[in-house]
Amino acid sequence: MRLAILLLLFCAQLISAQGGLQYNDHVYRPTIKTVMLSLKGVEGSPPALELGSGDQLHLQFDDLDTEQRQFYYSLTHCNADWTPSGLMPTRVIQGLQQDFVQDFRYSFNTFQNYLHYDLVFPNDNMKILISGNYLLKVYEDNDPENLVLTRRVLIFQKKVGLGANVRRPALMEFRDTHQEIDAAADISKLPMINPAVNTRLVIQQNGRWDNAISLKPFSINQTRLNYDYDDGSNCFPGVNEFRWVDIRSLRMNSDRVRRINRDSTPVEVVLLNDPVRTFSEYQNLPEANGRFFIRNQEGSEPEVDADYATVEFRLPFETVFKDRNLYLFGAFTDWQLKEEYRLDYKYTSKMYTARILLKQGIYNYWYASAPTEKGPADLKLLEGSHFMTNNDYTILLYYRANTNDFDELIGYSRINSMTNQ
Repeated sequence: MRLAILLLLFCAQLISAQGGLQYNDHVYRPTIKTVMLSLKGVEGSPPALELGSGDQLHLQFDDLDTEQRQFYYSLTHCNADWTPSGLMPTRVIQGLQQDFVQDFRYSFNTFQNYLHYDLVFPNDNMKILISGNYLLKVYEDNDPENLVLTRRVLIFQKKVGLGANVRRPALMEFRDTHQEIDAAADISKLPMINPAVNTRLVIQQNGRWDNAISLKPFSINQTRLNYDYDDGSNCFPGVNEFRWVDIRSLRMNSDRVRRINRDSTPVEVVLLNDPVRTFSEYQNLPEANGRFFIRNQEGSEPEVDADYATVEFRLPFETVFKDRNLYLFGAFTDWQLKEEYRLDYKYTSKMYTARILLKQGIYNYWYASAPTEKGPADLKLLEGSHFMTNNDYTILLYYRANTNDFDELIGYSRINSMTNQ
């Protein structure tokens, strides 16, 4: 087992060296699992906080290699498009430019041993000075090239009033399948020069960056920027309510579990077959809009006493797709099409399956498809798409004043489709 982990680490470091730093949510080592970043005390919230509010963000992750390592972290300021802004570190950070991840605990009462790491920031050692996009980097041995993980962070100031609502799209072809997000910014307290060029509105669906929409104002007056498009520019597929799996217990089957094999190491959990929902009628189901939550029904500290299990997902399908791959897709996959979450087709049972190592908890997921050479996630093929689906939307307004050389994040708002239709 130890040799296998060392081999994985070597391969991961080789891949990291070849691929280099990525300005998105990324894990560079296969032994790093269950990465979570949210507002401290608000589990499952977006990695966003208001500048100067006193709020903090909480990063958590596990390392299946239980040899204690010296992990460091730093923050890099980015433009609205997530390219590095090039600002001097002293302009964006007060205090230390990098610091040590000090808090860690060993797992206990688990078959799979791991180290659980915690980081809370900003803190007394590192304070953030300006708003905008930031990339959080965690690396080993004080070497920024020896990457462990990266996460996107949003630091905002509410310099403008930002509102939005969700409505049925104006385009007839989208009316039953999409959701239109109309937004407006009140700029009466922040006079702007040339906002048509110097602003950028970004809309996220369920915290995803892969399908985020970037808009310029549709109309402008002295006090208001309007983003009320009728051409589909501000529309998202509603998709469907998320599927879910509950593995809080590895002793008793939940409603989505077919069987649990406790003789296996790690424990094996086989799920019930999932239906293809392409042409199914919409059903309002309880879910968490793609998020996941770590829970252990038989324990009291899920951060360190929740175990890992190999979970088998099963999607029956009569024939194999020749021109595309299928993937599990959700917050636990970083909203990305990753090879480790790709499904394989079993000709004998005529179904797609994937065996994924997951920490105990509750997970939301969709099935995504994409061309074999990769591409944007297609969710409609297997999930269908409905206007009535429950989705969360985050609205971000960036502004680069003529006197600035960076993009400020001056507006932040969140809405839910069920309460704004």
